[in-house]
Amino acid sequence: MKTSILLGTATGLLAALSAAPAMADPPTPVTCGNVITAPGEYVLASDCTGLGITIAASDVHLKLNGHTMTGLGTFTQVAGILAFSASDVHIEGPGTIQLYTHGIRFDTVTNSHVEQVTCIHNLGEGLLLNPQTTDTHVNNSIFSMTDGGGPGIHCQNFSSDNHLDNNQTFSNTHDGILISPAATNYHVNGNTALGNIGFDLEDDNANCDANMWNGNTFVTANQPCIN
Repeated sequence: MKTSILLGTATGLLAALSAAPAMADPPTPVTCGNVITAPGEYVLASDCTGLGITIAASDVHLKLNGHTMTGLGTFTQVAGILAFSASDVHIEGPGTIQLYTHGIRFDTVTNSHVEQVTCIHNLGEGLLLNPQTTDTHVNNSIFSMTDGGGPGIHCQNFSSDNHLDNNQTFSNTHDGILISPAATNYHVNGNTALGNIGFDLEDDNANCDANMWNGNTFVTANQPCIN
């Protein structure tokens, strides 16, 4: 009887152990100047200064972990974070990106996310979505106080189907949010754009084309289809 009880107990323990979830690997630490070339979880290890981080792979989740990335304040540095030819890129704050040409730049990026990131005092754009960037969601972030004549958010021609929700763009040396010609099917909702040079909100497509602007807070806009 005792033997059977012991065997049953051991069998139960083995079953419980086999059913327990495997421990996830910790995120890989990165810093300014690193290039990410493999899918995975990454975390900004500390505040850093210098070249930005380049993401050259899909399925990358980068957490800024409350840290600040600082460029050199010149137009020679492309972006604080540059992602290109990738999908399922997730950049998560809180964290600050400052003094780069662009705070965040996406080139041909699809199905991606930016959330709770602060991009301030960059020279060009706080956020640049270049052609063929699609299905990207940008929310609850700040793109403000550009120093070199760029808008807070610039949606380039032939980008499409992107969502800008609940962001702040203020005191930029160009527009707060700018959608270029042939940038289509944007959803721009609940953003606050104030005190920008040029327009707070600008859509350079006739009658906003298929772009939807709703529930935004602003003073100046270039078309009545912007709300």
